[in-house]
Amino acid sequence: MTASQQLEKQLELLEIEREEDLRLYHKQVLKRSLKERVLKGVSWYPLKLVRQFIGTGDHVVLDFERQAMPDAKNSLQSGNSVTVFGMNGESEMGHASGVIYHIRKNFMRVILSTQEPPYWIHSGRLGVNLNFDDKTYREMKTATRRAMEAENNRLSELREILLGDAQPTFGVWDYQYSNPILNRSQERAIQRLLEAKDVALIHGPPGTGKTTTLVQAILETSKRENQILVCAPSNTAVDLLTLRCAAEGLHVLRIGNPARVEEELHYHTLDETLARHPDHPSLRKLRKEAEALYRQANKYKRTFDSDAYHKRRALLKEARDFKNYAETLEEYILNQVIDQAQVIACTLTGAANSLVSKRKFYSVFIDEAGQALAPACWIAISRASRVILAGDHHQLPPTVKSIEAERGGLSKTLFESLIEHAPISTLLDEQYRMHEHIMGFSSRQFYGGKLRAAPGIGSRGLGEGFEALEFVDTAGCGFDEKKNASLSTYNAEEAHLLLKHLAILFNRIESEQKEILTENFSVGIISPYKAQVKLLEDLVEENSMLSTYAKYISINTVDGFQGQERDVIYISLVRSNSDGDIGFLKDYRRMNVALTRARKKLVVIGDSATLGNSSFYRNFLDYVEEVGAYKTAWEFGD
Repeated sequence: MTASQQLEKQLELLEIEREEDLRLYHKQVLKRSLKERVLKGVSWYPLKLVRQFIGTGDHVVLDFERQAMPDAKNSLQSGNSVTVFGMNGESEMGHASGVIYHIRKNFMRVILSTQEPPYWIHSGRLGVNLNFDDKTYREMKTATRRAMEAENNRLSELREILLGDAQPTFGVWDYQYSNPILNRSQERAIQRLLEAKDVALIHGPPGTGKTTTLVQAILETSKRENQILVCAPSNTAVDLLTLRCAAEGLHVLRIGNPARVEEELHYHTLDETLARHPDHPSLRKLRKEAEALYRQANKYKRTFDSDAYHKRRALLKEARDFKNYAETLEEYILNQVIDQAQVIACTLTGAANSLVSKRKFYSVFIDEAGQALAPACWIAISRASRVILAGDHHQLPPTVKSIEAERGGLSKTLFESLIEHAPISTLLDEQYRMHEHIMGFSSRQFYGGKLRAAPGIGSRGLGEGFEALEFVDTAGCGFDEKKNASLSTYNAEEAHLLLKHLAILFNRIESEQKEILTENFSVGIISPYKAQVKLLEDLVEENSMLSTYAKYISINTVDGFQGQERDVIYISLVRSNSDGDIGFLKDYRRMNVALTRARKKLVVIGDSATLGNSSFYRNFLDYVEEVGAYKTAWEFGD
């Protein structure tokens, strides 16, 4: 297919994904009663308003406490678009849109999109509903269509290069880039990036310092370009880049909804930067005077004498004048604040913000490009003349809800496509996270055996006598998997075995290496299945011995550990059946993420009889045998 045909296909797949997303929203929210929504966790009701105040950017902030139903779940999270509603009996009094800033147990903080609290906020009973956010789909479609229809301009050239109809070009840089804090492969990546005229790729496997390399690349680029656009698909990644770039002395402006920005980042947000501008007090004064004049004018009734009519008219004119002065001053402050920024940081969809979309950049950096939907990337790419993509297509793919859209290719990223048709990527090959036994399988399976551990890292473990890698085989133990009411798979016997192994480990550490149990020590327990995660959480809470060490332990799905690392990682693979069905474990990229989170010790527990039906897991079993890491569950029997 030509580049334009590929984009046309992307539009079709994007609409299929949108329809599936909307179908799921209808199923989970619109077609359920309020009580059902509350039980499913997509609505919180009833809520107690515990605090109301004006936050960053003069937005109304509401703190709620859930009067929880005993069996209610929670499917809401920070960054969700929501509607706050008020109920008077069975009737809705009104609603206001907002974004969840923070959520924890039965507490929720919502930032409203308005600067005035709803009139009904102190009346009746309050609740929050999850919204369907269609704006992101509209922006992706608009950007994809813009790229598809582009002719005789820079965007059309980038389209042909990024989609394989033309080859990228490189110049010769006038000096050899060198940086004492980087290794040779990281220096090579930046050298290649400096020479790139159209596109460059930084391929960063786990633990190889991709973010460090990217920040140094942005710093070097800033010496030659007045302003750089830096994007990623997730707010978390954008926030990290903002902090790291700011730490290097760059003036960074973080564009985005304050509710989706971490608190420590607020100093760099547009609202906070505007508030620090010397002319901001004058702007607030003009706004207050305009509001006061409007209120004064509106005191006059609709029927009044000629004198009152003229007074009202004069007051309204004066109010409009103040409002116009305020808008002119605000535009001046905005332009000045944005012009002064060396780096503008936002999510890919945040690049659709009018403050960004009206500007052109020479370079755009896209981090986590291996997780970024191509239609979202086009939003940022359309703002620039040159594209730098950083990521790893062997880790988590983009989230696609529609099976049809995924099979059609919506989950295939620009990063992955470029790796295939243009040999322009630079592999970061020195990793700083893992013991060499932990690193070895992923290096061999995904990266052609090219990864090597940095000096002092490859042999770093918990201490003498502690193995860095263990596979505990449950084959023949009768640890059969089961499904819960939500049809998520779990394995109770395997969970108990994992915690027994962990308890033994903590006992050994207490007796042999107690000094490592500092505040920084960490253990992660990973399972691909939510039911197993929930079971493990409950068992740890109930285990009197392990509860002593609870502060060191975190439990989550593979996705929940993306971008993180721990001293010790346990992985519960769960699947154990006579059919050899491994289900979700076939997502080998997710397994790559799970297998590369540990710094000093990795323990994998699973059934080799079930796993062995997959060539991937057969290779893993061969590897653990090779490095002497194979054990059986029988070794940990009573």
